[in-house]
Amino acid sequence: MRPISVVIPAYNESRHITAVIESVAGFMKKEKIEHEIIVVDDFSSDDTVQSARRTGATVISHPINRGYGAALTTGIKKSKYGEILIMDADGTYPASEIGKLLPYIDDFDMVVGARQGKHYHGSWMKRFSRAVFYVLISYVTGDHVPDANSGLRIFKKDVVMQFEDDFCSGFSFTTTITLVLLCNKYMLKFVPVDYHPRVGSKSKVRYFRDTARVFQILLQTISYYIPLKAFLPFAIMSIFLSLIFTILYFVKADTVFYGLSAVITFLSSMAFLGLGLIAYSIIRGKKNI
Repeated sequence: MRPISVVIPAYNESRHITAVIESVAGFMKKEKIEHEIIVVDDFSSDDTVQSARRTGATVISHPINRGYGAALTTGIKKSKYGEILIMDADGTYPASEIGKLLPYIDDFDMVVGARQGKHYHGSWMKRFSRAVFYVLISYVTGDHVPDANSGLRIFKKDVVMQFEDDFCSGFSFTTTITLVLLCNKYMLKFVPVDYHPRVGSKSKVRYFRDTARVFQILLQTISYYIPLKAFLPFAIMSIFLSLIFTILYFVKADTVFYGLSAVITFLSSMAFLGLGLIAYSIIRGKKNI
């Protein structure tokens, strides 16, 4: 087993950061895996730094609050090993679940712990919004993605750091790297893991803000990596409308309106397809430079 750098972002997690670090260290020692544990404190106002340092972990402190993704980026940059394990500090991922990911790290560029259980699924509203979200992700990537923003995953440092400019500083960091790697045809493996209720401080996730941010990331990713898919739905919709107007042209008496509408919507579909192909050609040209 190759050495692993464990990166744990933390913000006001003094109550349970010690237990999380010790459980990870205990697991690594039991499995005889050479490792380092890096805790990145994102300007906590409690004793997170002191609690983490007492465990012997390497602790890096941000002078201002920069966000979950920024904390992960800092830890990844400071890591000394090529395999990176990221894990949340709130106790939602038992250290024993790491063992489910390890068998796949040689064959995949990223191994993601796909969360399971009632504490992950939540209310019907969360289930519905998550279902819509994953339908969109599947459309963007062309792959089945059971959990895009899991906070437990192992990946190759050199693969992920190629896309540092695309990193998100907030909670959408994990969603971003999942999308970017899939869109660039890297190998990802999703492994079911248990997900426990958080035991640390109150969740920092803000659903409205972070949901809006996720949809922004989806739009940015599809526009930059596979722009043809961004224009394709509009082209299909225009063709569909053109067919409807064509049928109405032959059925209704007002032939001028429906005939003109059929022509306009058909031309619109061709325009959307053309824009998508032009955007695709530009992106391919940049990648080949």
